[in-house]
Amino acid sequence: MSWLLVALMLAGWTTGNLLVHLQGRITAPAVACVWAGQAVATGVILHALLSGNQPSIRWLKAGLDLLIVAIVLILIGAQILTTGASGSASLTAVLVSGLDVVLFGLLVWFAASRRLPGPSLVLVLGAAVLALAFDLSSAVHGRRLSLPGEPSQVLGVVVMLMFGVAALHPSMTKTFSAETFGQRRRPSTSLLGLLPLVLVPLGVSWVAELCGAQSLPRWSLLAAGASIAALCLVRGSTALRSSEHLAEHDSLTDLVNRHGLARAFDEAAPAGGVSLLLIDVDEFRQVNDAHGHDVGDVLLLRLRDRLILATGEEGVVARLGGDEFGVLVRTDLAPGVAGHFLNLLQDPFVVGDLVLQIGASIGIADARAGTTLAELFTHADVAMYAAKAAGGDQALTFHPEMRAAVARRLTLTRQIRQLLGAGDPDVGHLEIKYQPLVDLGSGQLIGAEALVRWRHPELGLLAPDAFLGLVSSNSLDAELDAAVLRDVLAQLAAWRDQGLRVLPVSVNLTRDSLDDHRLADRVLEALARHSLPPSLLHLEITEHHQLSADTPAERTLERLDTAGVQIYLDDYGTGYTSLEYLLRFPIRMLKLDRSVVTPLNEAQIQLVAAVNTMAESLGLEVLAEGIETGEQRDQLIELGIRYGQGYLFARPLSASEYAESAFQEVRTGPVPAARRDG
Repeated sequence: MSWLLVALMLAGWTTGNLLVHLQGRITAPAVACVWAGQAVATGVILHALLSGNQPSIRWLKAGLDLLIVAIVLILIGAQILTTGASGSASLTAVLVSGLDVVLFGLLVWFAASRRLPGPSLVLVLGAAVLALAFDLSSAVHGRRLSLPGEPSQVLGVVVMLMFGVAALHPSMTKTFSAETFGQRRRPSTSLLGLLPLVLVPLGVSWVAELCGAQSLPRWSLLAAGASIAALCLVRGSTALRSSEHLAEHDSLTDLVNRHGLARAFDEAAPAGGVSLLLIDVDEFRQVNDAHGHDVGDVLLLRLRDRLILATGEEGVVARLGGDEFGVLVRTDLAPGVAGHFLNLLQDPFVVGDLVLQIGASIGIADARAGTTLAELFTHADVAMYAAKAAGGDQALTFHPEMRAAVARRLTLTRQIRQLLGAGDPDVGHLEIKYQPLVDLGSGQLIGAEALVRWRHPELGLLAPDAFLGLVSSNSLDAELDAAVLRDVLAQLAAWRDQGLRVLPVSVNLTRDSLDDHRLADRVLEALARHSLPPSLLHLEITEHHQLSADTPAERTLERLDTAGVQIYLDDYGTGYTSLEYLLRFPIRMLKLDRSVVTPLNEAQIQLVAAVNTMAESLGLEVLAEGIETGEQRDQLIELGIRYGQGYLFARPLSASEYAESAFQEVRTGPVPAARRDG
């Protein structure tokens, strides 16, 4: 569309100039063609000026801008009417040159107020300014076109060449879009663009005198100039207030930012008795990764609303960046605000078709006499990390003993990076435990699940709860998955080379691994490197991990399934996307979470029966996790569940213990050779 507009404009101008050259004089058809091109050009310019008033632009700013433009256009209209009524000069000369003065001012304003996204728009604006100069040089002589041989003809050719180059440039496709016109510069730069409009009344008066036309009364020109100047001052004032507001407020939520919170603290500190709540939204990054930042932004706005509701009018709510919020409130109210907000989070957030369950970790720090805001932030940050380490979805108040726990957390974070990076032996090594999977009816071993532990040089054997949170919060999930997969495949190959019985082993995959489009290649290459059949590897995904529609996981898992790697759905019954996953991914087995089968009361028995019926209809196997008693096993067998896993059969075993048990049937009690973790 933008190219077509420029083409029409150039066609009109070129035809008019060509007729002048062919006929040697200015004729009515030539003038009509140029006027047609001018009409298209004027329409494009006005469209550019009036576009871009998007909802994000404050109505007051947009209204002032349009009012200034309206005064300028009314001024030129009054001058044209005055000239036409008096008959003192050529109406064409005054109309063309007067409009040129106005359009020149508006073009300068546009160039100053909008960003110039591409070369085509720069060329168009430059050519437009030269075209106005061409018009002025012709119109002051009472003509619409230049005669052949006049120097201004060279200017006309340059103008048309610039428009032609702009039209052919690839960026022209977006030049006249509303999105382009809506991209504004900083308010201070936009204000500079308004200044030339103050000179428009003087320019109109000068043109009238140059053309010998009757000018508007001097008082009206002064009034118009004064009005434009006054409106520019008002516009500047609004821009200044807006800049001051943005300096202390978050652009998305309109909550105060760190600067605004600092001002509130300075005002409240002398009175004493204030506390800072530091709030970190749990698993917000997963929402952004799975559903995009637009959904994340909507979720942040909903979180803001609930936080304001929980705080009431007694505190100051701030967004500190990302998914981190802060609340400054009276110390006696701080625990109540934190508790109220956590209770409000129990209700899920509905964003479009999505239902999102979000928690938060809250650190509370009380200000004492002489406490600075920086110290308050440090204390609240320590308490918040302590709340997150304790499982999240809770609020903890800072006390000095927390520093040691945070220091330990930071040390473990550094060490886990070393462990997964260079494999530094000084920070220990990963150990893979193998928990048997059994046929409930026969007790026979059918495989194992690989469970990772960290053998720490000082702290001993660390269970997953002690370090997996650190791995996730530092975006190391994919690296840990790769390390576990590498060790498991090497162990399977070692058992095979020793002539031992080799059964399939399932390995857990996190969302970060599933987001890797090269995952299938890496897995299949690793299997080929160890000369292992794909059927010996099973991969477990969990319904806790939200996978968006554009993730490569679907293609990756389909490819692995086709190659013979079976896919299990872990923790079934505790997430919120399980039915969708059953349709999207090539799931072969559902692993019922231990919370579904422990204990097996009447309601859970009905649930397990329903899940088993659904699985049978879909051709899926079902495995129950967390079986600890013979009664549980017998009930599950009666419900049709074929496979199980739990302490009734074996705790997680070392590689050697598991290899030994693989030669015999798994007993219905704890395996005697199994050592407890740690």
